Amino acid sequence: MSTTARPTLVAEIFATLRVRYGALNLHYEAGWTDSWTFRRCGHIHDSLVEAAKCGIPQGAGWYVFAVENGRERELSASEDKIVNDFRFGRLAAHA
Repeated sequence: MSTTARPTLVAEIFATLRVRYGALNLHYEAGWTDSWTFRRCGHIHDSLVEAAKCGIPQGAGWYVFAVENGRERELSASEDKIVNDFRFGRLAAHA
């Protein structure tokens, strides 16, 4: 295999994996407001709790949102429960 064909093959493999495994297209970020503007951490967090830990230092108005296939979305009810359990100390023993 030539060296020029390798990048194309790798790109094809990753494109196939993204289609087959939707979780590869999902991460979480922390958000908050500051001086009347919306801010976000910009980090790629694999878990809700990691994103929540990133939001905590921003003050009381932080939140977590999902980024799926490059688009932001609200958390589902089950995802929101995990964040709230962490926020209010019900996951403190597990963090």
